[in-house]
Amino acid sequence: MLTILPAPARGLLPIFLLGGFLLVPLLQIHGVESPRAGEEQVIVILEDGTELAGTLIDETPDRISIRSAFGVTTILRSKIKEIQRGVNPAQREHRERANRARRKKTAAGWYEVGDWARGMGLETEAMEAFGEAIKLDPDHEPSHLARGEARFEGKWIDSGRVDDLIAKGWVRRGADLVPGTGSGEVLPEPDVEAPEPRREGTSLEPRARVLSPEEMARRNRDLERRRKDREKFERKKRKEFEGVPWSSRHVIKSTNYRIECNSTYEVARTYQWIMEALNLTLSGIFKDRSLRSQIPTVFIYRNHDEFMLKTGMNPGVGGFYQPSSQNVYGYHGTFGLTGTTYTVLAHEGTHQFQGRVLPRMSNFPNWLIEGMAVYFGDGSKLDYRKRKIVTGLIPRDRLFHIQEKMREEKHTPLAKLPGLARNRFGGTHYADSWAIMHYLINGPKKSVGQRFLVDYWQLGKRRRVGQKEFNRLAEKYFGGVEALENDWQEYVLALRPDPAGSVEKGRFVSLDFMFTVERPSEEWEYVIDDLESDELVAMRLAGTDCEIRVTILPKPDAEQEAQVYIDEVLLPKLRKDYEFLSISDGNLGPFEASVIDYKDRIPAPVEDEETTVDGEEDKGNDPQVSIAAFESQEGDEPKGDEPSGDEEAAEEPVLNRYRSFVLVGVTTAYAVTGEFPEGEFEDRLADLEWVAFSFERTLRNRW
Repeated sequence: MLTILPAPARGLLPIFLLGGFLLVPLLQIHGVESPRAGEEQVIVILEDGTELAGTLIDETPDRISIRSAFGVTTILRSKIKEIQRGVNPAQREHRERANRARRKKTAAGWYEVGDWARGMGLETEAMEAFGEAIKLDPDHEPSHLARGEARFEGKWIDSGRVDDLIAKGWVRRGADLVPGTGSGEVLPEPDVEAPEPRREGTSLEPRARVLSPEEMARRNRDLERRRKDREKFERKKRKEFEGVPWSSRHVIKSTNYRIECNSTYEVARTYQWIMEALNLTLSGIFKDRSLRSQIPTVFIYRNHDEFMLKTGMNPGVGGFYQPSSQNVYGYHGTFGLTGTTYTVLAHEGTHQFQGRVLPRMSNFPNWLIEGMAVYFGDGSKLDYRKRKIVTGLIPRDRLFHIQEKMREEKHTPLAKLPGLARNRFGGTHYADSWAIMHYLINGPKKSVGQRFLVDYWQLGKRRRVGQKEFNRLAEKYFGGVEALENDWQEYVLALRPDPAGSVEKGRFVSLDFMFTVERPSEEWEYVIDDLESDELVAMRLAGTDCEIRVTILPKPDAEQEAQVYIDEVLLPKLRKDYEFLSISDGNLGPFEASVIDYKDRIPAPVEDEETTVDGEEDKGNDPQVSIAAFESQEGDEPKGDEPSGDEEAAEEPVLNRYRSFVLVGVTTAYAVTGEFPEGEFEDRLADLEWVAFSFERTLRNRW
């Protein structure tokens, strides 16, 4: 779920206005030309903040000429605020990146600085950055590996000692040094202790069985393949996130938009046609001419750090629309687990379209303004190959949210939603608004629903509309608000989302949810239809009750830390139905995850109605009470070997045990869960851990 915030304060606007000038057209930029020996490097900062870096060619009291990525540019002194001499642009950008990492104080942030510096040939700065990451997180594996270090007997050793041990016959396996056959002696297997669980709990050990040599070989081959694929993809992504300095950004003008983006030129061009495709889609539904002649600008920064630095937004914001200028701001990349720049542009671009064609957006209540933005933002996707936008899709988080509220009778009914004051319209109402918009456009009575929507739209172009106008149109087209409410609820509760992905060469791949997993073997069958509301894919072992499933869990509070979400949201839900919970550290693919073990609760015995005390508190959810009650019944079990006469009552309940690998993001969380009968739990853990091991983020641009 994307967090959308209102436009920033007015004082922020000048940060994004260009105001300056360039004497040559902006070209496609792939890098800054290397300086020639003996030439002075300068950075020219204009009065409006625009920067040009290059080689000094000529300098007079009135003007200065530099050779940069634009060619040779001559700039009037009156337009120049400052000239920085003898500055290497790469060194300067390194300082900016290092300052951002210093403010964020995360190992991942410093690792990104080191990775970028190494790519620019700044090896000393790269090693310093990796060292800062390790200071913050002594076990930060990517930084240790970047410094050539390895784990030996549970401890990290420097690159010199690693080389010595490899010369004696040790070999690298991932981050660890393990015994191998080489020219020297074969050393004994290092003794590495398993990590301690984070908190107390009843352990459901043992963990998965040790893999056989054949399984280990298969895993190592797969690891190597995945490593090569990931490195290739990450090299491409690094270029996109490194882009060029903002002063060298790509400016692309099209019929309806001006795109300014400092990622790669390919990325900037893709966003240009995304915006035009969105405009074409909206214009086809709401046939209105633009009332405003200005061409809005879409600012897309090369990465999240630069977006936050330039706009002052917090980490939970993916982008925003500014009504006063009609401009949209975002950044290239993904946020959380599933959000992308495309969803930002589709949502905020809808608001931009509304601002261009409506005399006053304030004439409309929020259900229509935000309902449209969610319908085209969350409820659409980009067909990259056909270069068109597909609308009318069902966003899972919105659907599950509104369905849950409807079942609990907590949604906002249509007799109140259109009249809801703006200051009372909160995050929970986005799902209600999307649901009625989707019903009107795509529902079983869409022919009258779309006329309803167009009539409401046309009324709002002339005057303020609200509940009264909604009621009148509901009477005209649906026989009243109550009849519309009943039809709407029946339709929404029957909706099911499309499959989350498809099976490709034995792996389940989900582009929409940006992950892929592999089944343990061909004995396991994929299930992608008729799943529970939060399930994305399931794997079932034919002829058994064993199941492994991948679910996605909503996390409405984007600011909530992962561990707080686990402790305060997820575990309390599990405790309602399960017992013997324990939690430890683990991995879901290459990502650190929480591993939660739990077990079906022993059902409480059915009490005789005559012995039930009226008003007594139900203690069926207390595990101690349940177990005690189950074990202390007298007279129910026959003595000796005599048959009971009631074989069904004598059967013990079949209990399942579970292990979940949980990866928490900003607005959602993934869980890979194995559910096995208690007697098969130990034998099936290796299958579950193979699926968890196979988990990968989708290595494709999702736009």
